[in-house]
Amino acid sequence: MSQKFSGICISAQDDEEHQAVKELVHKLAPDIEIIDFQAVLQDQSLLAKCDFIFTIGGDGSVAWLVGTFFQAFGSVKNLKPIVPVTRPESVGYLKQLELEENKFLKGFRQILDGYYSVESRTVLTTEINNVKYISVNEIFLYSAPHLAEYTVLIKHNDEHYHPMTSTMADGAMVTGSLGSTGWALSYNGQIILNENSLQVVFAGGLHSSANFLLPRKSIKLRLKMKNPVINSITVDAFQRMREEHELPFDGNASETLKIVYGPRVIIDGKLVAFDIKEIEINSDIAIPFVFLHDQTVVEKARKLTQQPNIK
Repeated sequence: MSQKFSGICISAQDDEEHQAVKELVHKLAPDIEIIDFQAVLQDQSLLAKCDFIFTIGGDGSVAWLVGTFFQAFGSVKNLKPIVPVTRPESVGYLKQLELEENKFLKGFRQILDGYYSVESRTVLTTEINNVKYISVNEIFLYSAPHLAEYTVLIKHNDEHYHPMTSTMADGAMVTGSLGSTGWALSYNGQIILNENSLQVVFAGGLHSSANFLLPRKSIKLRLKMKNPVINSITVDAFQRMREEHELPFDGNASETLKIVYGPRVIIDGKLVAFDIKEIEINSDIAIPFVFLHDQTVVEKARKLTQQPNIK
């Protein structure tokens, strides 16, 4: 028997897609109120009317919604269970519904019939230059084309940070079990998804490649540059090239070159800061996420890693 729901919030960048999902919802549940996520950003209390939030697009639509809500209100604790609705052409490791009429109606009928679960999934936070960031997919401290020594430090019960491991690499990435980065890297068993842990991936190409499961505690990533290319020779060459191209002298050339050669932090695929050599990453926030029973985390992990169905 169908459950009684009062409202659904829809987050869509495209008005036509918003309208399409609204019409599909009303085919099976004509009395459900539809609330636009943009209205929620103006009045958070509207979420009280919603049972779910449907995000339309690829996995990035989930990251965008969580990040935008956090920026607007400084918290994600009031978010309702998220149901990713994926376009047919989009990459959708997190998808639960598809933006195709028959597939959408089949999945939405499962929700109406209560054939789903709501599970909390970890998201990551970090603070850089007094600005707090939230991440659904990954936090990446990156130094290419340098080679750097990355050290992972983990907070123990004494509340102090202790070194866990160090390696030479181009970057170190931390991912949880929710974001599409974790799902993508789990393909062919490159990493192991585990909601009770965080995954540190050293993205070093030929230099180094390793990953570690860490407890869901606060960790730090610290890098020490090993072959920095920003020096007096680099700056002189840069200034000469500018002169040859009739560009004005750069009075702060070292800072300019850091944009290309210096360390940077990438969060959910977006560059957020330059010249950062240490970041602290926390995993004490979670958001509710809907899983249809025929697309559970276990089944998706088995499919992605091509593992047999263990009975």
